[in-house]
Amino acid sequence: MLDQMHRMAVFKAVIDAGSFRGAAKKLGLSPSVVSHHVSQLEDHLGFALLYRTTRRISLTDAGSELLESARRMTDAAEAGLGAMSRRREQPEGRLRITMPSGSAHPLFQGFHVAMVAQFPKLHLTLHFGDTLVDLEGSHYDLAIRGGFRGLADSPYKARRVYRDEVWLVASAAYVAERGMPQSLDDIAGWDWIESPEGAVPKVVLAEPSESVPDMPVRVTMDSVIMGAAFCEAGFGVFASVRCDLIGPVSEGRLVRLLPDLVLNPVELYAVWPANVGPDSPVHLVVDHLVTHLQAYTERVAALAQ
Repeated sequence: MLDQMHRMAVFKAVIDAGSFRGAAKKLGLSPSVVSHHVSQLEDHLGFALLYRTTRRISLTDAGSELLESARRMTDAAEAGLGAMSRRREQPEGRLRITMPSGSAHPLFQGFHVAMVAQFPKLHLTLHFGDTLVDLEGSHYDLAIRGGFRGLADSPYKARRVYRDEVWLVASAAYVAERGMPQSLDDIAGWDWIESPEGAVPKVVLAEPSESVPDMPVRVTMDSVIMGAAFCEAGFGVFASVRCDLIGPVSEGRLVRLLPDLVLNPVELYAVWPANVGPDSPVHLVVDHLVTHLQAYTERVAALAQ
C-alpha cells in the first residue's frame, strides 16, 4: 500500500509538471525513475493512466479518476505536515484579532497574558468590542464570535473554542425588594439588562414558550462587563456566562435566579477568511485557543466557588 501511495504522488507530480522531466526536477529524481514509478502503478492497476507521445502527455479516463484521489491524498498529507511544522516553529509577523468585550473580563486576562507569552515573536493586536466586524476588507486576521444562538452562516472558516452555560442573575437588593422568583412568570415586569443588543429573554431561553415574561429593557449596551456592573447596581436582571458570574454569586453580590430554567449556552468560535494559507499563524493561535481557553476558564471559575 505504501509503495502505491508513493507512486500515486509521483503520478500527480507528472500531471502537475506536465512532463516526466519536469516532475523529475521537482522531486529530485531522474526522469527514468519517475517513468518507472508510473509504469509500476499502471501495471499494478492493470490499465493505462497516461497517453505518452514525444511531445506531450495526456490522461486516460482512468488516469483522470485516479488523479482526484491522488490530489486528496497529497493535500491531506501536506495539511498534516503543515500542522506539525507550525507546532515546531514560532510564528513571526503581526496578527490582529477582534473578540467580544467580555473577553476583557478579569477572568480572561491571565489567559490573554499566557497567549502573548506563548508567541514571543508574534505581534498580537487585540480588539475587545461587541460590534460585529466584517473580516472581508478589514485589517483583522481572526475574529472570536458567537453568543446565545451560536454562529451565523458565513463564507468564513470557523472552529468552536469555548462553551459555557448561562445564568440569570440580579442584585441581592433587587431580589429582596421583589421576592425570590419560583417560576418564569414571577419575573414578569422585572427590568432587563440587555447585552449584547438583541439578547432579550426569548433569545436567552432554550425553549421559549408563549408565556415568555414581558420584561422592560432598562439599559442596552455592547459590553457584558458593564452589564454585570449595572446588574450589581440593582438595575435589573442580567444573563451571562457562568464563569463570569460565579464569583459575584459566591460572594453574595449577585443572586442566581431560577437555576432549573434551561437557557441557551454561549458558544464562541474562532472565525477566519477561507483563503488563509495553511502556514498562517492564524491556525497556530486557533489551536492554542482550542487547547487552553476552556480549561483555563473552568479552572479559574472553580477557584471562585
